[in-house]
Amino acid sequence: MHRAKSVVIPSVLVLAAGSCSALAQLGAFPWSAPTPIAKSLPASLETAIANAAGGSATRASMIRARAVRAFETSPMCFANDTTPELWAKVLADYDLRPPTLGRADPFQDRFNLDVFKWGPAGSSGGGFFSGTGLRANLTYSFASDNTAWGLSGTILPQGFSDLEFGLDFAFGDAELGKEYIRQAVANWRRYGGITYTEVADAGIPMDTSSSRRSTVGDIRFGGLFWGINGILAYNGFPTTLGVSSTFGGGDMCMNTAYFNEGARFSNPDLDYRNFRNVIAHEHGHGLGFIHQVPCVGTKLMEPQAAVLTDMVQLDDRRGVNRNYGDRYSGNHSLGNAVNLGTLSSPARSIALRDLSTNGFFDNGTNPPGTDYFKFTLNQSQQVTINVNPTGESYETGQQASQCTGTTTTYDSKMFGNLAFKLLDANGNTLNTINAGGVGVSESLAANLGAGTYVVQVWDNNAANVTGGTNGNTIVQMYDIELLSGAGVFTEPYANAGLAKRVKANAPAYFMGNVNSAATETRVSTTISRYEWDLDGDGVFDTGVLPAASAPKPSFTYPSNGVYNVTLRVVDSNGKAGTDTLAVTVYGATTQLTGSSQSSSRGRVVPFTLTGKNLKNLTSAAMVSVSGTGVGITGTPVRNALGTEVTGLSYVIASNAALGSRTITISNADGSANAALLTVTTPACAGDLNADGFVDDADFQLFAVAYDVLECTDPAMAVACPADLNADGLVNDADFSLFANAYDTLVCP
Repeated sequence: MHRAKSVVIPSVLVLAAGSCSALAQLGAFPWSAPTPIAKSLPASLETAIANAAGGSATRASMIRARAVRAFETSPMCFANDTTPELWAKVLADYDLRPPTLGRADPFQDRFNLDVFKWGPAGSSGGGFFSGTGLRANLTYSFASDNTAWGLSGTILPQGFSDLEFGLDFAFGDAELGKEYIRQAVANWRRYGGITYTEVADAGIPMDTSSSRRSTVGDIRFGGLFWGINGILAYNGFPTTLGVSSTFGGGDMCMNTAYFNEGARFSNPDLDYRNFRNVIAHEHGHGLGFIHQVPCVGTKLMEPQAAVLTDMVQLDDRRGVNRNYGDRYSGNHSLGNAVNLGTLSSPARSIALRDLSTNGFFDNGTNPPGTDYFKFTLNQSQQVTINVNPTGESYETGQQASQCTGTTTTYDSKMFGNLAFKLLDANGNTLNTINAGGVGVSESLAANLGAGTYVVQVWDNNAANVTGGTNGNTIVQMYDIELLSGAGVFTEPYANAGLAKRVKANAPAYFMGNVNSAATETRVSTTISRYEWDLDGDGVFDTGVLPAASAPKPSFTYPSNGVYNVTLRVVDSNGKAGTDTLAVTVYGATTQLTGSSQSSSRGRVVPFTLTGKNLKNLTSAAMVSVSGTGVGITGTPVRNALGTEVTGLSYVIASNAALGSRTITISNADGSANAALLTVTTPACAGDLNADGFVDDADFQLFAVAYDVLECTDPAMAVACPADLNADGLVNDADFSLFANAYDTLVCP
């Protein structure tokens, strides 16, 4: 059930519903198509301008001209009843530009990148300048409600996060809202060399630190309710160094008032695109990207929030490729080649879309300028290899004010001169393909014998020297296709989201349709089915025929632990692609269930534990039995969900105390106990092998024990079953008891 929340309209900056708006340098504003505004200004603003001019007509004319230009180009809108005093504050604080833009742009125009990026292990700075093309492995976390949140440098309020409350209000379940946030971030993972792992958040206040900490994620998500004032969210840059130190840390602050305003965060249209675009945009700042102009609705990082496009776009992809490489970032040597598997028996075709090189390879001096891919053939087969530059012509530049700035038109398909080599497994060149020039596709069709092959793709355009004066010419995006025939279609791309943490015994949500995509372009192809292995047992059992496809399933985990969840997407050609993410479950309560099992002295008895939170029961030492004379042996075998454990046995000594026993399990996840064993006297004392007879087979077992004598001797059989009188010895007294049973032969 949704919980109502009142909306408080702030007294400083007010936006009317449906107003024009923008994304600030760090902050997001609501969007609508900009419309021309009359050059007449509100009377109260004219009064504020006159006051600010101090009686100077020339100064008043300059301020008024700036205000008119701002109104013509600004996507911010103000209430009609704004007072002269409030206009004066807006003029003084923001110069009629988005509140966190600042009065001067300190950043370089290089894909609109900040000076620093995240390093391989999360921390920024330390020499990790933008444009390095190195993968970053980031952690992220959600600040719990009541965590101190907000940055003072934004001129926006600070307070206590209520993001979970807002998500719960908008989505009916905060965890569902968090999954939409994850999916927005996963769109950057789709195109860039970034991995994300969710960690616990210790609740420390939001700050500008960009150093790896064990207590919180590198990237954190929180929110504040500061009213419907036009600012949807803001986000820190990756660094605490230099000019962007005020907005460092990479963390996000959402205005939770917009969960109360149906046209924004809680708008379900196009699968909550409005919300996802804001999150993806803000996280773009957290990766080191700044605003791009002109505002034409084609780039995620434009100052106006996009609604006509879906998350990361062409120039945004070029930016993430420049900073972090593509999603296979790191495959810049023969030893790190992406292994595409076997293409024969049966024949397979593979198309990898949206890849990139970073600069002129220069005979190995620039590793990010080349990529390696490995495949294997089990038999001779015709293979066609295509390397196709991708991109289009567009205008871009860094924002200077509102939607203005110095821009250049680029044809992003024409930056690099892509070439490739076909190598053998040892790196020896078999073919070199470089027939065309800049922006030209390269292709090789060959009948290849059984073996392992490597394709090396590089940019042969010497103008693209890394660190060159024009950073916009460095990245060349491309697709690579390995085709095994016209009727052998390529496999779709699957993206299940981000590695995450979810709470036990509560719904966990999954989405396969947000970031997955078909790759086949020779025929019209769509994704037709989403199938899941949600418990990590290796079996796809959700969304599989004859059941309905499951693009967005939910699942409840009863036990703590890490579950390797796999998404399988199947396209309209019947081809499948998979993606696996780690789901860490926390907060489970350990339970033991089941009825008591009876067993007699002198027995080794297998048993099964049932309950919850048993997934991390990994040793017999974690299980104990009350009283004396009963031990545990074996190796636990847990089912996928940790609700059943086999592989263990009770070792019940011949002199074990009779009666009910309590079984206790205890490990780092918690403990539980239950009365699950009752020790009884043997129903047939001499039946040592428990086959219902006291015969020669039992005699042989007794004879061995009789020779050993002492039950404590390591050579004695487990549980000392031949000690029929339970005195710790197998001697003549036991022989007399055994002889009587042996004469009877058949157990009672």
